[in-house]
Amino acid sequence: MNLIIIPFHDWRKSEKEGFRTRDVHFIKAFEKIEGVGKILIVNRPFTKLELILKKNKLKLNGELIFIRDGFSITKISNKIYILDYKSNDIIGQFRLRHKWFIAKYGNKKLSQFITEAQEILGLSNPSVICQNVFAYRLLLKLKAENKVFDAWDNFTKFPTYAHLRSEIERGYHQISKNVKTWTTNSIENQKIYKEKYLAKDVLLIKNGVNENFAQNCLEMPSDMKDIPRPIIGFGGKLSYLIDVELINHIVKDNPKLSFVFVGQVLDKEKFGKIINTPNLYFLGDKKYDIYPCYVNQFDIGIIPYEVKEKQHGGDSIKAYEYLQAGKKVIGTQGNGLMDLSNYLHLAEDKYQFSTLLKSVLVPKKSFNAKDFSWESKANKMLRIVEK
Repeated sequence: MNLIIIPFHDWRKSEKEGFRTRDVHFIKAFEKIEGVGKILIVNRPFTKLELILKKNKLKLNGELIFIRDGFSITKISNKIYILDYKSNDIIGQFRLRHKWFIAKYGNKKLSQFITEAQEILGLSNPSVICQNVFAYRLLLKLKAENKVFDAWDNFTKFPTYAHLRSEIERGYHQISKNVKTWTTNSIENQKIYKEKYLAKDVLLIKNGVNENFAQNCLEMPSDMKDIPRPIIGFGGKLSYLIDVELINHIVKDNPKLSFVFVGQVLDKEKFGKIINTPNLYFLGDKKYDIYPCYVNQFDIGIIPYEVKEKQHGGDSIKAYEYLQAGKKVIGTQGNGLMDLSNYLHLAEDKYQFSTLLKSVLVPKKSFNAKDFSWESKANKMLRIVEK
C-alpha cells in the first residue's frame, strides 16, 4: 500500500525538536510495516521569511531528488519522501497569519504537483490520510480511492485559533460531506464530530507509545542531578490546558516534594500565573531524543490539566510514555484519561490530587506497552484505510 499523508506538524519542526507528535509517530510506525510501500508526506507550505524567523534550515535531512518553481521532493528513507512547497507570498503570510496556510493548501498548483510527484516516484494508487483540518481544501482535491481524515484534537477549542473558528468549522463540515471515514483519539471528539459535523464513520484510535521509549535515553540529565527527591514530573507543552490553580495548590501543599516541568511554554499568560516556589523547577523544552532521560528520573508523572469544557477532547501521549517508563501516574478526570483508569490514578479536583501525592499509591494494572504501541495503532489505521 502506498500512502499520501498530510500531517499537521511541519517536518522541519520535527527534525529540530524530535519526532514526538501523533502525526509523525504514525508516519514513523507506517515506515516499519512490511505491507507499506512509499509514503509521500505533503509538508506544510512555507516562505523564506518563516524559515528565518523560526530559525529553520531550508535543507531537510535527506537527499533532494527534485526541485522546480518552489516545489521539491526530498528522499528521507527508502519509504519516506517529503514534498515541499516554498511560496514567495511573504506579504500574504504576514497579513493572513494562520489563514494563509488554509489558502496555500488549496492552491491548485500544489494539488497538480502532488499528481506529478506520484509519477516521479512511481506512487501508484495511493491512499490518503489527512491529519490537518487546515488542509481540507487539498484533501478534497486529491484523487484517491481511499481517504481517511484523522481528526485528532478538536481545533475549534484551541484559543490560538479562535479567530479562525468559523473557517475550521467549515473545514470539518466540508470534509464530512466528502470523506466518509474519520478517526479520532477520544470518545468526546467522536460525539462532537458525529452530532455537530454529521461525520458518518468516526472510529476511535487512541494515541500510543514507542515500546522502547524509556530505554532510548538512560543517562541522568545534568540539570536534574541536584534536585531533591521525590520528583513529581510533568513532560509536555505548557499550554492553555494547564490548570494553574491546581498546580499552585499541589506545589504549596507539598513543600517536601520537588515539582519538575519539562517542555515548551506555549501559553505565556498562564505560565506567568504559576507561583514560583523553592520546590518548583522549570527546565525548559528538551529534544525528544533526550526527553526519556527526564521521564526516567520522575518518581510520579502528573497530568494537571483543566477539565470539562476547557479541555479539547485530547488524549495525552505523555500518559502512555509515563506508564511505559514504569512510573506511577496521577491525572485529572477527563482529557482522554478515563480509558487508562486501570493503569493510573485520577483526581476530581486539586484537593484530591494533593491527597494522592501524599498517599502511598496503590499499584494499578501492569501496563503492557505492546498493546499500546504506535505500530499497533498504525496497523489499525491501515485496516481502516483498506476498508
